[in-house]
Amino acid sequence: MLREILTLGLLAPAMAAAADCRPRPDADLRGCDYSGAMLENADLRRSRLDGATFSKANLKWANLSGASLPRVAFTGADLFHATFDDADMTGADLSGTYLFGANLIGTTLIGADFSGAYLKDVLMERANLSRARMAGVYMLRGVFDDATLVEADLAGADMTGAAAERADFTGANLKNTRLSGASVRFARFIRTDLDGAVFTKTDLLHTVFEEVRNMPAGVTESLAISFGAEERR
Repeated sequence: MLREILTLGLLAPAMAAAADCRPRPDADLRGCDYSGAMLENADLRRSRLDGATFSKANLKWANLSGASLPRVAFTGADLFHATFDDADMTGADLSGTYLFGANLIGTTLIGADFSGAYLKDVLMERANLSRARMAGVYMLRGVFDDATLVEADLAGADMTGAAAERADFTGANLKNTRLSGASVRFARFIRTDLDGAVFTKTDLLHTVFEEVRNMPAGVTESLAISFGAEERR
């Protein structure tokens, strides 16, 4: 009996810490359930949130920079202008989220699921979106400069007016993806499927197309025009 009392006494502080899910920076909040919570302007910088749940939570203007968020569920959450810079969101479920104007600069999003999400004006410079699921996602004017989109599924996504200079689309699926008016200068489309992709008025200066599948009509001509303009300078 004494041993059991001593054991419980040693475990009590750890159990209390684990049960403390008050949102705050630099905290261990692993496994906490914030489903439907009102966390507008919450400060969760650098917190460990592995296994946490934010389904349908209100995280408008919340700051999760540098947080550990692998495989975290944000399903249907409001992430309006939330900040996730340099966070680890590997395998996160962001399906149905509202990410208008959100900051995900330098964020690790390998294998993340954005199905049905809204990404207008999102900032994703230097983000790693390898194997991310973004088919059919609305990303008007999104910023993807220097982003890694290797083997990402972008089929049917709307990237009209996007900035994706120096982005890496190697092996990505861009079937029926809209890149009208986008800037993809120095971007890499290697072994990319471009069947039905739209590049109307897209800035293709120094863009690399190698071993692509289903090159859209007009892209070759646009490349020639861009090359000619550069040569005349």
